[in-house]
Amino acid sequence: MSQLIDVNKSKVTQEKNDLGTGNHKIVYKSFTDLDRFKEFFVYRGHEIIQLSPGSLQAEFLSIQVGDLYFVCNQANQRIQTRGQPAKGYISFAVLWSENEKEYYSFRHPIEPQRTIFGFNNREADSVFPQGIIMTQIIMPVQTFDTYADQLQRYDIDHNFRSRNCVNLLPTGIIEIKDYLKQLFWLAVHKPNWLQQPHIEKLVADDLLPLLISHIPINWNSKASLKPYRRGKLIAKAEKEMLAQLETPLTLKQLAENLESSSSALSYGFQDLFGLSPMRYLKVRRLHAVRQHLKANEPESCTIAILASQFGFCNSGHFAKDYKAMFGELPSETLRKTAKS
Repeated sequence: MSQLIDVNKSKVTQEKNDLGTGNHKIVYKSFTDLDRFKEFFVYRGHEIIQLSPGSLQAEFLSIQVGDLYFVCNQANQRIQTRGQPAKGYISFAVLWSENEKEYYSFRHPIEPQRTIFGFNNREADSVFPQGIIMTQIIMPVQTFDTYADQLQRYDIDHNFRSRNCVNLLPTGIIEIKDYLKQLFWLAVHKPNWLQQPHIEKLVADDLLPLLISHIPINWNSKASLKPYRRGKLIAKAEKEMLAQLETPLTLKQLAENLESSSSALSYGFQDLFGLSPMRYLKVRRLHAVRQHLKANEPESCTIAILASQFGFCNSGHFAKDYKAMFGELPSETLRKTAKS
């Protein structure tokens, strides 16, 4: 967890699924197994797809303070996540990165030094590069609206939320991140402090006005971000790919089906996923094979036949790609299924 809390320059070395605090409102989990990581987020209504090859190391920390939730996630691999939002809640997310490049979430460009995002309460569709830390502030919509009304910010309405992303002044996001650093430091080092009765109102009264006041009043102008211009095209391409996981599909065919060009698809996939279209398709097919391996009994499953159904006709190349992606051979996945 030391890296997850590295934003606080703290060091925590416990490997348990909690911080040893006895505070059930603070939950910490570490993952070195992709399947457990996926199962954990499936429980929360999210699908996880690992896009980059290699073993997974991921961490999750959640803090509840009254009706506010602070969630911090990190993974050492590039991750795509999809899922339905929690009804009645609104979320504001920030990224922690020393890199000044843009990332993409909900098909919008995200600048870690300026952008807050994720508050449209629609289906989640995000891609996070390796090592990026994401922190979410989650609260009931009613709670947020109460504080917005108190500050007479009637402009932060449905139209604002539908934008999903907004850029703050750099000083504004620094202040918000500094507050979050202090909160996570307290959760790790002084968890009992957060259990005091008056703290719930104190945190809400401090943080929510801070957050709301830094949202630009003229958010309709440059502060509001436009969706990635190829976002809709790539979404259609993904849908087409997932419908044809078990049938041959070339980049040229995909482009023709979408009445697009191969170059537009290539640039779009590289921007959003860091992968070429065909590499992305291979990753999704590898995940599909793994899902079938975990769902079948070894006696009734022939790996070569299953792999060929998803376009992997060379058993040797398939096994090599599979191990590079998941850190184990397909036969090992099948044996683990038999033991579970």
